[in-house]
Amino acid sequence: MFMNNNSVWSITLAKCAAIVMTGLFLFLGIEYYKDSEMQAVADRATKTQKRLIALEQATFKATSDTIAALIFDERLKKLLYRLQQGEVTPEAARAKLLARYRPIYEKLRRHDLRHLQFHLPDGRSLLRVHQPDKFGDSLLSIRPSITALVEKHKPLYGFEIGRYLGAYRAIYPLFYRKKYVGSVELSFTFCVMKKALEHVGGGNTHYYLALNLERLKESADWKELHVYRRCYVDPTFVIRESVVDSCKVLRETGYRTKLLPYREFSVILKAPSLNHYNIVSFIPLKSIDGSYVGYYIVINKDNGAIANLLNIVQIAEIALALVVLVALLLVLMIHIYRMKAHAANIDPMTNIYNRRGCMSRLGNGNKRFALIFIDIDKFKQINDTYGHEKGDEVIKTVARIISTHIRKEDIFCRYGGDEFLLFIANASHEQARKIAEKLRKHIDIHRFDGVEDVTVSIGIAIRQRNESIGSLINRADKNLYRAKSGGRNRVIVDDDAEEA
Repeated sequence: MFMNNNSVWSITLAKCAAIVMTGLFLFLGIEYYKDSEMQAVADRATKTQKRLIALEQATFKATSDTIAALIFDERLKKLLYRLQQGEVTPEAARAKLLARYRPIYEKLRRHDLRHLQFHLPDGRSLLRVHQPDKFGDSLLSIRPSITALVEKHKPLYGFEIGRYLGAYRAIYPLFYRKKYVGSVELSFTFCVMKKALEHVGGGNTHYYLALNLERLKESADWKELHVYRRCYVDPTFVIRESVVDSCKVLRETGYRTKLLPYREFSVILKAPSLNHYNIVSFIPLKSIDGSYVGYYIVINKDNGAIANLLNIVQIAEIALALVVLVALLLVLMIHIYRMKAHAANIDPMTNIYNRRGCMSRLGNGNKRFALIFIDIDKFKQINDTYGHEKGDEVIKTVARIISTHIRKEDIFCRYGGDEFLLFIANASHEQARKIAEKLRKHIDIHRFDGVEDVTVSIGIAIRQRNESIGSLINRADKNLYRAKSGGRNRVIVDDDAEEA
C-alpha cells in the first residue's frame, strides 16, 4: 500500500503538536523553577529578618535588665514595702518616687525609653513617671502581663498593647524581705527597634508594625487611635500615620491580601515608580501572653538576586522559543520534502504508487513475491464510447476497489494507462490465484456510473530465485496476454500457462 496525503499531514501535525506540547511543558518547568527560586530568595530574606528582629528583642531585654539592675535598688523596694505596711501614704510614696526617678527617666527618654511605671501588688498603677497625674487605675483587665505577674511573680518581656497603645515591655516583680511589694515596668516603642534594624540594613530595609485594630480597641484608649491609619494590604490592620505613606511599594503595586489567620509569608513586588524589586515579609507579632496582635511588615530592597534570576529565566524562555520554532520549521521542511517525494512516487489520478514509486518500494532485494498484473478489458472501447473523462473515472474506481481489498503491506501501483501491478509477498500460486479471483469478481459485479460491463484480465507470475523485476513483469504480462486471448475477464497463473 502507500502513505496518502492525509497520513503525511497527520504525522506532521502530530509531530508539531508534540513539539509544542514539549515546549509548553519545558516552559512550565522554567516558570516553576522561577517561582520556586524567587520564593526561596524571599524565604531566605524572611528568615534573616526574623533573626534580626529576635536579636533586637534580645537587645531590648539585655538593655532593660541593665537599667533595672542599676536603678531598682533596695531603697525602692523598702519604700514600696513601707507603703504596703501603711507606714507611707500613696501620695507620699508617689512624690518620693517621682522626685527620684523623674530625672532618671528624662535622661533615659533621650535614649528611647518611653515609659517608666510602678504597679501596686494588686495590679493598680501607682505611678506613671511619664504621666504622673494618671494613677490608681487597675491594669488587670487590659494588661495580661500584669495579671500574669501578680499570679506568678516572674519577670516578663515582650510586646503588649496597653491603654496608651503598644510597646515592648520589661516588667519586674519587686520583693522586700521575701514579700512581693509590687512591680516596675520599662517600655520602648517600636520606633526604637525600627531605627536600629534599618541602620543595620543600610537603608535598603524598612520595618513597619501593623496592629490588629480589634485588639487595639480592646485595650487602648480610643483617644489614642488617631495616630493610626488603615493598612493598605488589609484594612483590619492599622499602621502609624507617621510612617504609612512611606509604604509606597504596597500602595503603588495595589497588593492586597487577608492577614488573618496569622501566618508567616513573603511576596516579591515591584512598584511602577521603582526600578528594583522588593521582598515584602509578613512576620506575625506575638504578644507577651502568647497571642498574636499584628505583623512586622519588612520591605527589603532586592540586592540584584531576583533581577539576575529573572534575566536568566528570560534568556532560557527565549532560547526555548527559538528551539521550538527551529524544530517546527525543521518538521515542516521535512514534511515539504516528503510531500514532494510522495508526489513523485504517486499517480495523481488514482493516488496509488506510480511505476517509479513501485520500483522504489520493491528495492533491489531478492524477496519472494507474486506479481498480479491487472488490465482493464476493452478500455479503448470505453474511452471511444463514453469519453476519456468516463474512462478516467473507470481507472480511478478500479484502483479504489483493488485498494480496498488488499493488505497494507501489499505493493499496488498504476503501471501505465489502464494497467496495474500488485505485488504480494510470500504468496504461492494458489494464494495469488485466490486473491486475483476475488479482485476480478469485485470489479465484475461493481456497477460503474454510466459505464456498462467493466471487467479486468489478470496475469500472475511467481518470482523465481535471483529473477529480476523486469523478467517477472514480462512473465506476468505474457500470462495477462493469454487471459485476454482466452476471452478476457479471467485469471491466468504460471501453472495455467505451462499447461496451455
